[in-house]
Amino acid sequence: MRFIYSLFSALMFSSTMSTTTFASIAHYDYVTSIKVNDVDLASPLPAAKANALISKNPVKLKYEYSECTGNTEFQVSSKGKFLKFEIYAEDNPQIKNDSFYKNKNSFAQLGQTKGAVWMEWDNATQIRDKIQIGQKNLTSQYNFQQFKKDFPKSAKSASQNEVAYVILLSPAHAKSVLKEPQNYDLPYIGNLAFNFKNGKLTAFSVNQGIAC
Repeated sequence: MRFIYSLFSALMFSSTMSTTTFASIAHYDYVTSIKVNDVDLASPLPAAKANALISKNPVKLKYEYSECTGNTEFQVSSKGKFLKFEIYAEDNPQIKNDSFYKNKNSFAQLGQTKGAVWMEWDNATQIRDKIQIGQKNLTSQYNFQQFKKDFPKSAKSASQNEVAYVILLSPAHAKSVLKEPQNYDLPYIGNLAFNFKNGKLTAFSVNQGIAC
């Protein structure tokens, strides 16, 4: 079940989502593209593209079924990165029964199954991926001063010692959401979370919005 532009189960990312406050997205900058190694995570993508986001080698996935959302999820952690692949029935009409997923443990086995991708880097100083947020780049040296230049609206709701947010909208939903931004709140919508400490980026995550 897809909630209004929210793609999530009850599991939150530890370092960046725990301090989330409930706030209208009208007070934040937004983007419609977040690319990791040239793969855009703003919209659901085929599982075949997901493995390269977490590792150069095939990874073993952990299967979970979310009672909260009714969605199937696959999770994996590797070298300071966490990835969750969340599968919605409406994105995969070719799959007639959820039992299809139960014996799968790799992205190769999931093939063209589409899913929403969540990612977290729990130590920003170790970021080695190419991360592009719209036309802006995020590296291991990213800091709050640069954030204020890149996302001045969002910066007004943050400081150099807390989590700052940028709203993430898929191109398919952006127009309708932006017509009435006051009707959408964090954390119930896609967002990018920048965890700052003493002005330095300590963690970063791509979140697809919690549902319950």
